[in-house]
Amino acid sequence: MTCAHVTAETARLLADLLQANVRFAHWKGNTHLQASLSGKTDIDILVHPADRLLYEMIVRKRSYKKLNTQPWNAYPALEDWLGFDYDTGALLHLHTHYDLVNGITYGRYLQLPWLDQFFAHLQPDKQTGWPIPTPELETIVLLVRLQANNLYKKPGIPGGKQNELITLLSQVQTNVFRGLCRELQMNVPESFDSDIDRILKDRNVQAMLHLSSFFYHQVSDCVKSKWRLATVKTFYYKHFLKKARYISQFTGPLQLKKTITGGGKIIAFVGSDGSGKSTICNELVKWLTFKIDTHYFYFGKRPNIKSYDHSLFSRTGFLFNNTFVSRYFRKLAAGCYYLLLISKKISMLRLAKGLSKKSSLVICDRFPQQNVKGFFDGPKLQSGNGGWLSNIEKKQFNRFCRAGADIVFRLNISPEVAASRKTDHDHKMIEKKCIHLSRLTFGNATVIDVDAAMPLEQVLLNIKRNIWENI
Repeated sequence: MTCAHVTAETARLLADLLQANVRFAHWKGNTHLQASLSGKTDIDILVHPADRLLYEMIVRKRSYKKLNTQPWNAYPALEDWLGFDYDTGALLHLHTHYDLVNGITYGRYLQLPWLDQFFAHLQPDKQTGWPIPTPELETIVLLVRLQANNLYKKPGIPGGKQNELITLLSQVQTNVFRGLCRELQMNVPESFDSDIDRILKDRNVQAMLHLSSFFYHQVSDCVKSKWRLATVKTFYYKHFLKKARYISQFTGPLQLKKTITGGGKIIAFVGSDGSGKSTICNELVKWLTFKIDTHYFYFGKRPNIKSYDHSLFSRTGFLFNNTFVSRYFRKLAAGCYYLLLISKKISMLRLAKGLSKKSSLVICDRFPQQNVKGFFDGPKLQSGNGGWLSNIEKKQFNRFCRAGADIVFRLNISPEVAASRKTDHDHKMIEKKCIHLSRLTFGNATVIDVDAAMPLEQVLLNIKRNIWENI
């Protein structure tokens, strides 16, 4: 069974899991199941622990990649896998649970004792075919989760969760609900029927909170901490993460999202003006940071770094911008300026290498090379008879290129198309760049040629497919 809003990859994954008789279910958030299966939100999948090895064999065979989770988001019996849909370019995050574990706040989690009963109360989703809990079971789990999530916050229920609860309650059969509670050894409040009526008719939040609190306190001993001194660590992570994006502007890029098991990559994009380098890089950063720790490095005339939408502060940044001071300095420095520029880029590459060794991804907009002198971010001082400045620049470029990138995309485009996109640029320079692009080499990097004249959506899809195959 397939649905128009479900990616082909999730449909194939479902077929493989069913064929192998893996016991699994999409265990929460099923009111937005189609959004999950299209890659817009996490796929919260519960796998029976006895079928864990079989499940992992299937997702590996389907080229899913295991992710490393940051310590503040890591919980027992939980793994993260990332898949890719070749038709749409969507990343698919399998938030895989091997027990009924739900994170509450940094270091604290809820572990419900109903695993066997859960797998006894599943049904196929009518639209997608994915196994999901019955409305009665999912309602009980949601009510407990709502109160658990309120333990360290002001009492309240977000609008989205209110909608989810109302949708589930509208499907609940009260006699089935009471029977399931008896099976789970849970009591039902005397006001249950009236609470449901108030919720469905008036969207009464107090009734929602009452039911949530009533069911939660019957399993409150299921709230656990994964650390000693959990309160201290929770406080630290809570306040650290609030300030992290601001702090990183001054300390350098911080790893805030998941990383790829097996190592990161430095991925560079080169091409003529009009080939779409910056547009493509920015779109890819948005795509990847859905789940993967990714940073943007600009290696052009004004080198800079962006991490999670924040431009990083640089002590030497004022030398490379377009202010009066910078322009005056460049005039005074003459050829020495280009030594400062390549030194800045070497420093940035060193930082990028450090991030990739920690399994992050780095997207590079432009990348220095040695094949073409005078433009294309190549050496600027090699056209004369040499001299000490020229020799130093050559050594610096050798140093940069030895380190290099892991993957380089050459964005190929005709001079005519490029000029039509950049009408305010020098057409002769655009033509030179288009002609010389094929001459650019990047050491041991994997070089991938892309037809950048195609519509942006198709260019991005082709690049996403190549990135997925090479990370």
